[in-house]
Amino acid sequence: MTKYNHLFGFKLLICFISAMGILYILYPFVSIVTFFDPQIFAVTIQDSQVQTAFLLSICTASISTALIILFGLPLSYVLSRFDFPGKPVLHMVVIIPLIIPPLASGALLLGVFNPSSVFNKIFPDIEFTQSILGVIIAQTYVASPFLILASMSAFDSVDKSLENMARVLGRKNWQVFFEISLPLAKKGILVGILMSWIRAIGELGATMMLAYNPHTISIQIYEDNALGGLTQAIPSILLSITLSAILILLYSVIMKKTNRNPNEKSIIKLERFWGR
Repeated sequence: MTKYNHLFGFKLLICFISAMGILYILYPFVSIVTFFDPQIFAVTIQDSQVQTAFLLSICTASISTALIILFGLPLSYVLSRFDFPGKPVLHMVVIIPLIIPPLASGALLLGVFNPSSVFNKIFPDIEFTQSILGVIIAQTYVASPFLILASMSAFDSVDKSLENMARVLGRKNWQVFFEISLPLAKKGILVGILMSWIRAIGELGATMMLAYNPHTISIQIYEDNALGGLTQAIPSILLSITLSAILILLYSVIMKKTNRNPNEKSIIKLERFWGR
């Protein structure tokens, strides 16, 4: 009976702490209703500047995420599967944008892409600052660690024996990657893509330093709050929240449709190849 009471008390404590954590996350969403003004919302939501900022954020975040996938997936696979001198150092380099303040990231990028930099001398006709390209550069820099780290963890969880078996059966390294490693790590990679995309949407500090104009939705929220207070910023905030919620729901649907065990799929592929 005493053991049961201790177990019940422990569960109750864990549930209470968890409830406090959930309340801490959700309460700001509830409290924001007190600042909601339907008239201001109707006017602001029709403002072309807000709509442009919203669409710009979607486009730039999508391009940034695509760029992160392009270089992040190979890099995460290298960090997961290859051993080489300096690997711990490279791992630390990857997480630098994650651990330094976003404003510091923006300052570093501004040092690289300022009007008197080498890049501007090589490409004088390209505007790296105060441009859409500047927004993409900033978003890509700060959001890249999320995909790289999530994908690296996903590749780490892949059973190496399946990859080795595929090689023994005659598969080339690129076939092993696309037919075995990538499918097995798919869910973790999707999580990384989602996190990077949302982080790019919410990026503010580095973007302010490198490309304050044109406005993204995050800069629009900052400016609305500075000029008209939280009431003025609510419409832009709700747009951001709605977009994130839609993306998370879409991700949940994708996860349910890919609920089959990826290990099983890869084993079936190997068996079919073996039977040839």
